[in-house]
Amino acid sequence: MEARSQSTLIFSSDHGGVELRNRLVLHAKAIGCRVVDVGPDNLDSVDYPDQVHNALSEFFRLKADFIVLICGSGIGVSMAANRDRRIRAVVAANSAQARLARQHNHANCLCLGARLTEFREAKEIFNCFIETEPDMSERHCRRVAQLGAL
Repeated sequence: MEARSQSTLIFSSDHGGVELRNRLVLHAKAIGCRVVDVGPDNLDSVDYPDQVHNALSEFFRLKADFIVLICGSGIGVSMAANRDRRIRAVVAANSAQARLARQHNHANCLCLGARLTEFREAKEIFNCFIETEPDMSERHCRRVAQLGAL
């Protein structure tokens, strides 16, 4: 994990993702990532669009490498994050999806479903996501540019 261990990551979740987020934050720090955790700090109900907004603000302000967003399914946070044309968020249910999203789509935001993903699997998905380099071949770069232009 040496290549990406110095990455700066922004973490956020809604109330449904707090436990998984806290465990992934500890893991990210343990492997040497710089982590900014924008909360929430408790299990009180919060709206995922607000949490995503806070995470995106920090991501752009700090020029971070990645965002990790967690809600019950991963779907709500991914929909909110993808509203910004500079974000390429993916809900990854396994390492293969995380790898392909990074390689082919140059994803910069990993979304996970706390109700659907056990910590062991989430950790594997996370590791794969931050370790995979984008494929910079012309066809993938062209498609990523097209996504940004939508």
